[in-house]
Amino acid sequence: MKKYAQIVDERTKKCNVGLGTNTEFYEEIGMVEMDVEQAYNGDWYVEGYAPVQPAPTKEEQSQKRADAYQLEVDPITSHISRLRDEENPDEDKIAELIEERAEKVAEIQEKYPYPVGE
Repeated sequence: MKKYAQIVDERTKKCNVGLGTNTEFYEEIGMVEMDVEQAYNGDWYVEGYAPVQPAPTKEEQSQKRADAYQLEVDPITSHISRLRDEENPDEDKIAELIEERAEKVAEIQEKYPYPVGE
């Protein structure tokens, strides 16, 4: 996208970008209109030079999975336990929840895959 920008690092092509509409000011401080893109980390670069976000490590994915299990799977497990503690447990409901839990686990594993080759 075209924006007023000024390259601040010739090696990486990182830029300062004018995000407003004051073109006179941008030109005054040495910015020129050029094609730029915003990187995953929010920094701006000349188009084609923005770094690609690195793939998550196995440790990062493990932590994301653990967080997701705690948030999405553990409440279902607790519900199953409470139902089993009842004098006359609703086995159909328990089976339904076990299936729901298995689906959640599969979703989480798909959403946060481990890197190949580690």
